[in-house]
Amino acid sequence: MKARYSKDLEMVKSNLIDVYETKTQHLTERRDELEIRNTKLEKQLADRSAAYEELLTEFRHMQKVTDEEIGHLRVGCRSKDDEVQRVTHLYEDNLILVKETKIENESLKAKIDVLKAEYYKIESVARQQNADIKAELAVARERLANYELIEKELDSAIMNVAGDASVDEDGTNTIGNALIQTITSAPTTSKRRIQQSLLLANRL
Repeated sequence: MKARYSKDLEMVKSNLIDVYETKTQHLTERRDELEIRNTKLEKQLADRSAAYEELLTEFRHMQKVTDEEIGHLRVGCRSKDDEVQRVTHLYEDNLILVKETKIENESLKAKIDVLKAEYYKIESVARQQNADIKAELAVARERLANYELIEKELDSAIMNVAGDASVDEDGTNTIGNALIQTITSAPTTSKRRIQQSLLLANRL
């Protein structure tokens, strides 16, 4: 019995040692795997931390640049707002000026229409007066031509009478006297007729 018990005990002990060694080996392998995995994870963590720091640095740089750009844009927006306000005021002033100019233009147009009507009226009157003047000038030219013809005929008659020395019984020249009366009533130049009358009197 004792021998059998010892044998069983040795067998159990041997089995326990095998189980222990198996578990120890398994745990060792598991530990090695975990260490390898831990190393990989630590490396991944370091890589990701470095990438994170790089991204964080880049983010901060981009944030700084963005803030600067936003600041410039805000300044530009203020400038644009001021420019818009200036252009708006200028537009409103120009709109008022356009309205005033339009009113003034309409007033000037009405004055021009009145002046045109007066001009056409004056032009019509001037044309009529010009036609009347031309008619009067034509009549005056015709009269002048008739007067010049009368002057020439009188000159010829006076010269003929002055060359005729016949005297009537009472000592007068009937033709000469008649001619003098005709000269006096003729519509001719007075100075010229007086000179010719004196010449005729001297001849008679």
